[in-house]
Amino acid sequence: MLRLLGWRGQVVSGSDLPARSGRSLRFVDLAEACGARTYLCGTGGMRYLSVDGFTQQAIKVTAFRTPSSGAWASAREVSAVRALMALGPVALVQELSAVAAAQS
Repeated sequence: MLRLLGWRGQVVSGSDLPARSGRSLRFVDLAEACGARTYLCGTGGMRYLSVDGFTQQAIKVTAFRTPSSGAWASAREVSAVRALMALGPVALVQELSAVAAAQS
């Protein structure tokens, strides 16, 4: 799906990277190992995520919230595959770009 959307990054398995246990600390370590400067966190994760470790590593935590209309109306209830099937890759890339621009 990432290739269909034109993403050119590298997929890395978290199990291949050194990381501490504990949800927040593990995410800090994984983000740092990948060279991330921003950690994009869904609304569910924001309820328990501790940002202290991210702050110490100069990694910004950004909450990701999908819009409640258009292609995203039911996005919180199903996976991104539904949007891909309903819109196709070109339209989905446009939708994702609009969301990213609005949250910048």
